[in-house]
Amino acid sequence: MIILSTLNAKYIHASLGLRYLFANLQALQSQAKITEFTINQRPIDILEKILEQPPKIIGFGVYIWNCQQTLELVQLIKCVTPDIKIILGGPEISYETEQQPLYDYCDYVITGTADFSFYQICRDLLDNKPPAQKILRSKPLPVG
Repeated sequence: MIILSTLNAKYIHASLGLRYLFANLQALQSQAKITEFTINQRPIDILEKILEQPPKIIGFGVYIWNCQQTLELVQLIKCVTPDIKIILGGPEISYETEQQPLYDYCDYVITGTADFSFYQICRDLLDNKPPAQKILRSKPLPVG
């Protein structure tokens, strides 16, 4: 199972980024699910909901408003289930990546537009061909 998740500021704020990733998962789409939470939920409650799946891969969207809460959640996930692969993306983790506390707890970071890169890393991980580097830089998408 692949979980696409983020911690929104409020329930009324749906993440378009997760939907783009899901739309581009191709054959893996049937193995994926979007689960959104808010920054006001307790990390342990979020962890319980995520582990109900149970996932092999979790992709988190990281934004300025959820960085600290995502850090707490990722730390919990890695403490309880270290084998789950955590992939981070989004504007807040894409810059000064290695200096951020979240970097120490994730398996991979995708910088830039991850619409197609996320599919590729998920496919590689599920095929037991993990990327050699931790930071994966996405190529810009063609315009037009």
